[in-house]
Amino acid sequence: MAERTVLVSVYPKGTSGEVVDARLRELSGLVDAAGGEVVGVLTQAREQPDGGLGRGALDHLAETVRTHEAGLVVFDQELKPSVLSTVQHAVEPGARVLDRTQVILDIFANRAHSREGRVQVELAQLKYLEPRLRGMRSLSRLGGGIGTRGPGETYLEMDRRKIHQRIVDLSRELDKVERQREERRQRRSRTELPLITLVGYTNVGKSTLYSRLTRRPQMAENALFVTLDPTVRRIVLPDFGPALVSDTVGFVDRLPHHLVAAFRSTLVEVRDADLIVEVVSADPEFPIGTAEQAHVIDETVRALGVGTTARLRVYSQYDRVPPDAPAPGDGLPVSSLSGQGLEELEAVLAGRLAQQQREETVEIRWDQKRAWDVVYREFVIVERRDQEEGVRLVVRGSERAFYLLRAAMDSNVFR
Repeated sequence: MAERTVLVSVYPKGTSGEVVDARLRELSGLVDAAGGEVVGVLTQAREQPDGGLGRGALDHLAETVRTHEAGLVVFDQELKPSVLSTVQHAVEPGARVLDRTQVILDIFANRAHSREGRVQVELAQLKYLEPRLRGMRSLSRLGGGIGTRGPGETYLEMDRRKIHQRIVDLSRELDKVERQREERRQRRSRTELPLITLVGYTNVGKSTLYSRLTRRPQMAENALFVTLDPTVRRIVLPDFGPALVSDTVGFVDRLPHHLVAAFRSTLVEVRDADLIVEVVSADPEFPIGTAEQAHVIDETVRALGVGTTARLRVYSQYDRVPPDAPAPGDGLPVSSLSGQGLEELEAVLAGRLAQQQREETVEIRWDQKRAWDVVYREFVIVERRDQEEGVRLVVRGSERAFYLLRAAMDSNVFR
């Protein structure tokens, strides 16, 4: 049964109604993904929103909770421990109080499947809960629900010293897992296949697009943060050759910096990408507009330190766009459901990656079998001219490909 929830937004005076509404729509989607049902909304503009609701608004919130028989109150912004304690006292004993970050962490806890993912979630939860334990003591008295997955209420009964030690232990374990991932990544990087990484707002169809590009099924559903554990697969692009493509955890507006830090290994594929594909939902019913999605992508990518990496924008879920709707901005319209634009996307990906490679003229004798194996496996043949003793080729490929070709040839006959 869905947990009845009241949403609260305390925002600075002068904030536009459109911004407030967009943030509440996003928060509603987060609550829905966590298993809640929104039954009421309360907003207040204040000069200093960090201080939470005013006295009158607090009384109104308590009345709203009683009227709607809500068991949960979710704020759109992070709450200071003192503010959390004040609000919790006002709505007790009927409801628990969480903020947006805790809801995101709760979804992460429910979505994490790998050991690494579970460690990252638990570490992020503990770091967030530690300074807020006093205001959240009531959580342990009210049982389960949104905000209690992962370590949840277990750690509310522990003292800070034990929690700190658990944080240290988890950090060490995560460092070990990250070193193992880094070793695998370095082994993969020695192949020097170009890496394409899909990024985008959560639930925009990244995983479905990933499945279409790789021709292999990938977990995809109409839910937030389905992909927490990154996957990398090899594809072959027409007129280009082999490349790697990765899917990543979905972004969300105002993703707290400590969550980005906690999931740094999950997002490492973004840092290593040769080409970042920004997936933006063109669905008119998507709760966040295309411009805001693009802004979230840009802010998150820059926070990861890869603001200069080449990018390509794709407008996904285009089958949901009315035929008479104006064209989107600078980007490719794609529908993973109908297949619209997928061939064009592959061609553009091939062209963009080709710009990052180089061409050379090589001469290969007919009897150099190993060299021919490398050519057919690693290169795109741009031009071919047969000769009596061999072939003169213009080939395009990566530095690794040229290294392999040189090693396979009996002598250096590059021109």
